[in-house]
Amino acid sequence: MSAPRTLDRAAGRGGPLLGRERERASARGRVEAVEVGLRQLLMIRGDEGVGKSRLLDEVLDAAVVPAKTTVLRTRCEPELRNVSYGVARDLLGCPGGLPGHPDAFAVMHHLYRLAVDLMASGPLILAVDDLHWADEDSLDWLGYLLRRSRHRPLCLALTARTPLTRPITLLRGAFLGTGTTTIDLGPLPADAVDRLVTEALGDSVDEGVLTEVRRLSGGNSLLLTRLLARLADGSAPAIGGEVVITSVVDWLLAQPPQVARVARAIAVLGTGDPDLVAALSGVPARAVSAAADLLRSAGLLAPDGDGFEHDVVREAVLTGPPASRVVHMRARAARLLNDAGRPAEVVASHLLRLPAPDKPWMRAVLRAAADDTARRGAPRAAARFLQPLVDATPGDAALRAGLAGLLAHDDPSSALRHLDRALADAPDPRLRARIAVQHGETALALQRSPDAVRVLEPALDALVAAAGPTPSAEDGELLHHVRASLFMSAVDEKSTLRRALDRVLRLGEPAGDTPAERQLLAVLAVSDAIAGHPVEQAVRRAERALLLDEAACGGWTALASAFVLDLADDTAAAVTAVDRLVTRSRVEGALWAHWVALGTRATLLCGAGNFTSAGVDARLALEPSRHRAWRSHPVQPVVTLAHVLVREGDACRAADLLAAVEHPRLDDLLFDGHLFRMARASVRAELGDAEGALADLSWCGRSLAGAGVANPVFAPWWAEAALLLADQGRTAEAEAHVEHGERLAANWDVPRARGLVLLTRAAVDKGSTAVESMTEAVRVLETSSARYDLQRAEHRLGSALLRRGDTREAREHLRRAAELATLCGAPVAAARARALLLKAGGRMRNPTGDRADILTDSERRVARLAVGGATNREIAEALFVTARTVEVHLTSAYRKLGITGRAELATVFAGGEGD
Repeated sequence: MSAPRTLDRAAGRGGPLLGRERERASARGRVEAVEVGLRQLLMIRGDEGVGKSRLLDEVLDAAVVPAKTTVLRTRCEPELRNVSYGVARDLLGCPGGLPGHPDAFAVMHHLYRLAVDLMASGPLILAVDDLHWADEDSLDWLGYLLRRSRHRPLCLALTARTPLTRPITLLRGAFLGTGTTTIDLGPLPADAVDRLVTEALGDSVDEGVLTEVRRLSGGNSLLLTRLLARLADGSAPAIGGEVVITSVVDWLLAQPPQVARVARAIAVLGTGDPDLVAALSGVPARAVSAAADLLRSAGLLAPDGDGFEHDVVREAVLTGPPASRVVHMRARAARLLNDAGRPAEVVASHLLRLPAPDKPWMRAVLRAAADDTARRGAPRAAARFLQPLVDATPGDAALRAGLAGLLAHDDPSSALRHLDRALADAPDPRLRARIAVQHGETALALQRSPDAVRVLEPALDALVAAAGPTPSAEDGELLHHVRASLFMSAVDEKSTLRRALDRVLRLGEPAGDTPAERQLLAVLAVSDAIAGHPVEQAVRRAERALLLDEAACGGWTALASAFVLDLADDTAAAVTAVDRLVTRSRVEGALWAHWVALGTRATLLCGAGNFTSAGVDARLALEPSRHRAWRSHPVQPVVTLAHVLVREGDACRAADLLAAVEHPRLDDLLFDGHLFRMARASVRAELGDAEGALADLSWCGRSLAGAGVANPVFAPWWAEAALLLADQGRTAEAEAHVEHGERLAANWDVPRARGLVLLTRAAVDKGSTAVESMTEAVRVLETSSARYDLQRAEHRLGSALLRRGDTREAREHLRRAAELATLCGAPVAAARARALLLKAGGRMRNPTGDRADILTDSERRVARLAVGGATNREIAEALFVTARTVEVHLTSAYRKLGITGRAELATVFAGGEGD
């Protein structure tokens, strides 16, 4: 047995890793905790060669887990970092079983279901060594799995090198919480180093040698192993990190030449396949296995596979030959892998290490790999494969636009730069128009509306000229698409809104037979709603735009139509449209559309008074935005979450949340700018800063008027200002705002607008007139989607009746106000209504402070039985209702609580938080 292998055993490869007893016990405890049925995460971090992999191996080998536990292990390799979902597929054993369409979320969910199926029979341990080499798609999937497995018997055991060369979300806050053990592995202690030295070199080792070994190795396991190998051979040790390189190079030089050739072939190929290694190295196939055995016995190759024992060893193997020779070997290796029928993605990963794809077959492989990975929902990998082709043919505008489409999923700023270049290179006005639409959608994602308009306007003019007075069907469709994109881009910002409105309002109404025509119908509906045109026309256009369930045109048709329907007081239809977009964008892997759809649904639900569900969607919309390149400071979900926090009684936290928004041009934005000011006014009013709130509301009034917005329920600043002023006794000022609202509502006549006018009118008026107006406001708002506005009307009516001495009638309305506030998820308003109800001599069940307060008594009874493990049929029999009634109550409870099933329901009644 050779000295290096013996010394490897002394360093810990063959037995317990010395000096790691505390870390080993901590890690083993986390792995064994998988038995309790809750998600566990073990993270071992440390410098290169410090012993992370060895510690993980020891823990997995020694952990005591249930007999039915499934343990799946993989080690990430740098050669496969560009292979999409490579780590996930290796773990789960599905190399060819992924969905074959551009479906990022569906791919992740498919892999997630495979893991869930494994957990159905017992705990699941997934061990991933060298996570820093993992592909991005697998990292996304691991995060997806962790977020959805809080109450499942899953343990994820990981090792990663520090410092990291790229950010890895799994190593940051959201995941390093409860159920997590993070071990930052440091150097071996001096006494452990001394013990290993004496075991390897004998008890008579001089103290000076021990001191020098401690200094040179720094307690690093890999350096120590190689250093001891050189000492055992009688060689002079190198300094620091050179120990590994020199020991490997020197050892290879001492072997027959064919051993080094085999080692380099394995290092380049990333596989020890004897036929491929023989073809690349020129060593006969019968001699390859013998050389590999020798490499394995020397500790260069892993004992249980054909990979290298460590990345540093692989790098050392390739330091011998000149760089040009290594490049030549990589090109030959890629050709061999391609001729052997390996997947295009694997071959392309090798091609990415070459200076340029200078052969036709190389370009064909890269294009095939890009197409395959894009179809499989991995746009980042596809972009990496397409980039060398763009570099090789920089003037190909269509190819560059394709690359931009892939980059837009994660790096819209880079995508926009590529689109600017593609526009300059595009010779044909039709191609320029298509690229301009793509540019507009990408610029809109970055909230750069002027840039989008700057590109779309000349592209539209050029296309009109090229299409002529009688455009073909294809040209007509493209014209509709460009016009719609121009308006959707322009409407995001006040500076471009008026010009876009003037241009759009001159258009004729399209038939709505094609996706672009339906998008244009949605655009016309939005222009109607913003300008305060008759509501019937806007709704008719929005409903025609939504005739087909599609997420075409980037989802803008659905979003625009939902915006109009919500303003028209049909929030249920608006939410339904956005629900479809949420689902479709998730299935199709359209990340920005999915993010916007979640944020939009949160805003719709918040406006309707469903604060619990709105908070759930807002938090979901915020999560990916923190880790992606869309916006560093997303506004819409933050604003919604601030509204929710105010209703939940945490105005201080809401204020902090809004104060953290640092958008450089927030006041220029039509939607986000006014929604932000409305939220801040609500927070300030709740905190007692009435003047600050009125300043924000007055700004909204001036800004909307300047932009030409005449809709009474889009950012209804006038109603909030009137109520605030009236409560301060400033009735004359409040009266002016009420009259403003009346003028707007005369054109946009919907229940919420009429109800708000009546509500504010009653606040200004005195005596019986106020009660009559408030009673009418309640009646009108009963037909509206705005449940919280109805709650406010009921509360104010009950309060007015109580002041008048009509306690019996007051109790009825105050009780209704308290119930509505509870259903909305507004405990502050519910407590205020209950206080007045008690003052009026009424009674009501006291709130417990639990999330379950929002449920009706029937829903609560059904939910508690479900938590106890009863089936729907058993619950129905116990409560003498039908199984269908049980299903309805459970579905309603899930929706109110913002959860998805029984597992999360249990956490609500246990007082915990769901995922």
